[in-house]
Amino acid sequence: MFLGLGMFGLRDVRTLRRRGRRTEGRRGGTSWNANIPSVDVIHRDEGGERHYVTMAAEDLGLAGDESIVGVVYDPLKPDRATTEKVLKKPIWKTQDGYMVIVGLDIAAVVTTLTAVAAS
Repeated sequence: MFLGLGMFGLRDVRTLRRRGRRTEGRRGGTSWNANIPSVDVIHRDEGGERHYVTMAAEDLGLAGDESIVGVVYDPLKPDRATTEKVLKKPIWKTQDGYMVIVGLDIAAVVTTLTAVAAS
């Protein structure tokens, strides 16, 4: 499950790195989910249409009262977006990269336990 979710997220990162368009977004409201602060970021696509994306506060790269966020979005699906800060991180330091690593670890443990039980 972790592996699949992580790979799905990494696909989005790869797509944004390949064909993403850069724009400025504005910080919107803040919400809390499982004690993790999330921030809504509002950005406009090339046609001027507004889009909202929710991101972890740590992925915004803002300091203090800043409200302008560097956003990269997919012109074919403008709701698929992330911050420039996330795209600059090495894959293994992203949330999706962590999920892939956890998924691979779980798969290795299950494989080992299955092999031991079968012998």
